Amino acid sequence: MNYTGLIEEMKKSGKGLMSKGQYMAMGAVLDNLSPCNFLVFGLGEDAFVWEEINKGGRTVFLEDDKEWIGKFTNKDLEIYPVEYNTRSEDYMKIGFDAEKLNMELPKEITDVEWDIIFVDGPLGHNPPRAFKGPGRMKSISAAHSLLRDGGICVVDDMGRIIESVYAHHFFGSENLYGLVEEKVGFFTKGERYNG
Repeated sequence: MNYTGLIEEMKKSGKGLMSKGQYMAMGAVLDNLSPCNFLVFGLGEDAFVWEEINKGGRTVFLEDDKEWIGKFTNKDLEIYPVEYNTRSEDYMKIGFDAEKLNMELPKEITDVEWDIIFVDGPLGHNPPRAFKGPGRMKSISAAHSLLRDGGICVVDDMGRIIESVYAHHFFGSENLYGLVEEKVGFFTKGERYNG
């Protein structure tokens, strides 16, 4: 699949919050495993690119902003609303407590072995910016439990402390096989990825 053209077109139209290089790296991994089971925490304007690259597979989005979801309802995307009861500034109090990190997810999500999970939500600004949003503690923890052994988890915003600490804790620093522009981290779960 020619994902390069899709990504270039999206970036030309001013959409997508990652850089072209970050999208290309993500597109290459998804294209290599497509068709597959692909789960995305967060719903962005790049949703249609992921759906197209994974044509014939299953691409699912989990989003906590119901108003934002409403803007996508007429589109052919599989989207589930989720709720977070955390605040990014509480990440140290929450730590790695399984009870505090537990997420209520529908069976349509929990009954699937996911090949790739992209953690790109929820909102979770943290230093050097002011704290804002629920933070990605729960989504990173959930990604680890939902991902099949040998699967790939991609975590955006690895330059931020929450994303870095939680991704390294759950997936292990030894399983970080790629870091694009110090921002987008590629982890394997268990066995090493050789794609």
